[in-house]
Amino acid sequence: MRHFLRFVLIVLVAAVLWSAWRGGFGADDVMVYRGEKIRLTKAYHDYDEYKNDPDNIHPSEIERVQRLMIAAPVEHTYQSRLDLFKAVGQIAFPGYGVGSGGSRLSDGGELLAVTIEIPRANKDRYLVFRELYGRYELIDDFVRAEISYPFEIRESGGDYVYLQNGKELFRRPRR
Repeated sequence: MRHFLRFVLIVLVAAVLWSAWRGGFGADDVMVYRGEKIRLTKAYHDYDEYKNDPDNIHPSEIERVQRLMIAAPVEHTYQSRLDLFKAVGQIAFPGYGVGSGGSRLSDGGELLAVTIEIPRANKDRYLVFRELYGRYELIDDFVRAEISYPFEIRESGGDYVYLQNGKELFRRPRR
């Protein structure tokens, strides 16, 4: 089931990014992201060409793109996973990665972390949600170094513990 949900996340984000590509790119070297015109290093006529260019964002715009992504507002509650993933798709910068990890809780709910790659920062924005009965509540929002997939989150004492292959990567205090 987890692989299916990850597939749904990827398809949903790809659809949002495709929409941004079609609506935001033209024959010139700018794209629209979150209502802002972002200068690119050159004009791209093909999404794959843009996505595969590691230097696609003009150097003078990188810091601004990073700030826009980190400051993008997130609702405190989402009524469904689909609503949550749609919102994440609006934060993700076109051509950059989005993923998720988490674990089931003893109460039947889930801890779910969605990671959004921040261009040229080697960091992700982490949005962490507690799901219960299909409703997702934001419990943490932070920026930290990227971690590889798959990963999971557990509660331990007063912390959220991020693990990969059973090995602790880092902890965050519960708020």
